[in-house]
Amino acid sequence: MGKLKGKIVKAGDSGMIRYKDDAGNKYEVNYDQPMSQQLGIVEGASITFDLVKAETGPVAVSVNPIEKGEIVEINPAGSTGVILEKESGIKYTFYQNYLTESRFAVGQTVKYTIVNYKGTNVAVCLTALV
Repeated sequence: MGKLKGKIVKAGDSGMIRYKDDAGNKYEVNYDQPMSQQLGIVEGASITFDLVKAETGPVAVSVNPIEKGEIVEINPAGSTGVILEKESGIKYTFYQNYLTESRFAVGQTVKYTIVNYKGTNVAVCLTALV
């Protein structure tokens, strides 16, 4: 079936996703994703997932944040800034060394990896998208 896209309605290792099929029909389905907090899965996050058939009905698995956004603030001296994930409106603080040398700038679209650091989701490993 391939990866589907949706949004987290209820976060947690066993939560709920809302998505639309190709015909525009809306669905809500349970998901089962171990270590969801460490993956940065929070309510409102845009995600990709696979849908499998379980005994109780369809279940979303391999739930993964999309991790793509726009740099809206940058502090090269502190190696930090803020990324806006436009689809959900969630903002993540990011940490990336050598910001100036890597030519990161406000308004740039980037991919990143979310990690849960001291109880807070932060973006790291930024990659500029053309």
